[in-house]
Formats: sequence, structure tokens, C-alpha cells
Amino acid sequence: MQRTLLAFVILAAGAARAADPEIQFEKHVLGNGLTVILSEDHRLPQVAVDIWYHVGAANELAGRSGFAHLFEHMGFSGSRHVQPSSWKIFEDIGSRAGAMVNGTTNFDRTNFFEVVPGAELPTALWVEADRLGYLLDTLDEVKLKVQRDVVSNEKRQSYENRPYGMADLKICDVVFPKPHPYYGCVIGDIAEIQAASVDDVRNFFRKYYGPNNAILAIVGDFDTPQALELVKKYFADIPRGPDTQVTDIAQPQLSSVVKERFEDKLAELPRYVLVWNGVKQYAPEEAAGDVLAYILGSGKTSRLYRSLVVDKKIASSVSADDNTFALGGWIEITATATKDHTVAEMQPSVQAVIDDVRRRGVTAAEVERAKANIVATKVRSFERIGGFGGKADLLANYQTYLGDPGWFPKDLARYRAVTPDEVKAFAEKHLVDDRRLELDVAPARSAK
Repeated sequence: MQRTLLAFVILAAGAARAADPEIQFEKHVLGNGLTVILSEDHRLPQVAVDIWYHVGAANELAGRSGFAHLFEHMGFSGSRHVQPSSWKIFEDIGSRAGAMVNGTTNFDRTNFFEVVPGAELPTALWVEADRLGYLLDTLDEVKLKVQRDVVSNEKRQSYENRPYGMADLKICDVVFPKPHPYYGCVIGDIAEIQAASVDDVRNFFRKYYGPNNAILAIVGDFDTPQALELVKKYFADIPRGPDTQVTDIAQPQLSSVVKERFEDKLAELPRYVLVWNGVKQYAPEEAAGDVLAYILGSGKTSRLYRSLVVDKKIASSVSADDNTFALGGWIEITATATKDHTVAEMQPSVQAVIDDVRRRGVTAAEVERAKANIVATKVRSFERIGGFGGKADLLANYQTYLGDPGWFPKDLARYRAVTPDEVKAFAEKHLVDDRRLELDVAPARSAK
């Protein structure tokens, strides 16, 4: 058992800042390998239950893209004691007390979570334990067909029938070409999703959905000893699964400029997208890359916004992102034109901003502003007990990738330590002109 109290006060520029959140937690590992993180937070009479499985698109086999996401949907198709109609329990609770139930999948992990009134902690744990221990008991071809169709339709809605959606898929396919498992993004290929069999689902579950490949984070209004006893009651008898190896595949590197131009029948304005190879999540350079992305494309003070939107008025929106995952990442700049302007007009202006950062670097004021906003975003995440990106999510994240749920102060510290020289060095190393993807997305003529 590990009990940790994390609290510290940050000083900067000789003035005291407000204290970072105080985070108290206990970490336990059950006999079957389930890692349990318990963090009491009595500000509201609610509790968040968030279970992470260390499995995502990175674990899919060739010809089975989209399988991890499909399995997330299967997790809501019912288990031995919890049929889909039983989720009405949480809908009824939610109508009274703001409950939240959902699941997500990314390249490297899958999670299921609930935020419920504190008195409903046993119910939330029972639901998650039944999903882990007894999902296969009710699996059949009828349920699988329903979820195959749901996931296929989600791809159509989120990518194929969404403006600029196909550009997002193109990024995955170019930056992570086959046979890399990130190819196809997390959503995968519809034909491969439709080809998934009941046996495929059973084998995937048995391989990756064991308690020893899971982290259960509980945050909120509860008593730690009592919560731990509830966890043992519902989870301790679930058999351990096979030991799994963490996927470790080298990130492919772009070796030239890849130019793609295509028409988008749903887009109304031209869009220009630049993409470079990036770094892995929690790599030493990640913080500098995040700060650079903020300076380039976040908010009305960013360099791209001032140049393309305010000064030249040739773009309606701009953004820059440093996307990082366990097996690699990419840096992305996006500029969407204003009406009657073109990608050709935006290209030199975007390039000029990149050239200036590489040549002259960034200012100390820009770096401080970016760091303050990034740190504030992380602190705000810890102010919410659960849901998307809440405290339970972050505790599970740190445990999954770093083996330390108490990594929060180190996370903040690495951003506070970023210097202008490090940001400039990141730009010089990664934002290179001869190895990148350039996407020119044009509205289809019928859309004009």
C-alpha cells in the first residue's frame, strides 16, 4: 500500500502564486493484479469511478483495425447481470444528481467511467466488475452485429460525412503508414470492422481485459477503507488474465515532403494543414512542443492568428497542436481561409511564421503566457473529480504510462521549467521544410 500526500506552493518572478491542488491518494494492488487508486474529495457528494485498460489501437492485429474501439462499444452491450436496460439506473440517477456514464478509446488505452452520487459507489463498482468479469457470458452474433453497425456509422458521421474529416484520417495514414497500428486512426476501416467475428471479440477480451491489465481510479466523497472493501468485494474474485507486453514500435519518420490535395464535398472554405513527425507522450521534449504549439496557434495572441486572421485577414481560423501518444506523435498547423481567399494565399504567411520562430525564437513573455495557460488547464482538470480529463482520469493516466499516479507535481514542474531556447530548439529540430505532410483541402465545386 502506498499513501502519498502531494501539495506544494509555486513561486515565480519573486511573487507567490496560489497553491496547486492538494492531492491525497492511496494505491493498492489486489491479488489478481488490479491496481486501485483511491482519492477522497469531499467538496461535493459525488464519486467518480474510472477504469483504464492498457489496450487501444496500438494492440490491434493487421486486418483488424478499429477493433479496440469496437470493443469499447461492446462493453455497453450487456454482461451477465447488467443488461443495456440496466443503464437506466444511471439515467434515473442522472436526472436527479448529474450522473455521467461513458467510455473512450484512443491509440493506447480504453476506459469506462461513471460520475454518480456518493451513495451509488457500490452500484458503479458492481457495473464495472460485471463488465470485466462476465461480459462474454452474453456475447452473441446479434449483439456484435449491432455494435459493428454502430461503429461503422460513427465513422461515417465523424469522418466521412463531416467537413474536413477525411483530412484527419489522411494524417494518420501518412504519418503512421501500414503496418503501424496507428494507421487508420482509432476508428479503423469499415470493411475490417464488419469482418470482426464473435471469436475475434472473445479472443481480444481474454487477452487484454484482465484485472492485471487494468487501473481502477476512484475519486470523490467516500471513506477510503470502506471503498477498498467494496472494490475487493466486487473485483477480487475475477481471475487474473494473461500477462501482456507493452507495445513498443518505432515511430516511422517522414523522409520527404508529401503533398496531398483533395476536394471535400462538405467543406465550405479551403483549408491548409501542415504536419510533422513529433515526439512520444511524456518524452523530455513534449513540454517544449506544447508550449510552441500554444505560441503558434492558441488564442488571439498567437502568432498565426495575429498574422493570418488579424493582419492579413486571409484566414477565418488557425490552430497548432502537439499531439503525443505512447508510440509517437505529430505536430499539426491548420489554417482555414476566409471567403474568397485560397490556400495559395495562406501558404507563404504560415511559412513566414514558422521561419521566424526557427530563426529568431520566441519571447520570454510568450513562453510565460503559454506555460501559465497550460498549467492552469491541468490544475482545472484536477478540480473536477471525474469525467473527461478529470482527476480520476489523470491519476489513471499517470499510473498507466508512468507507474506513478502521484506524478502531477512533476507534470506541472516540467512545463514551468520550459525556456525560450528549448522552444526554439524544438522548432528547429521538428518543423523542418523537407520532411512534412502538406494537405490542401478544397471545397468541392458542388459545395460552392
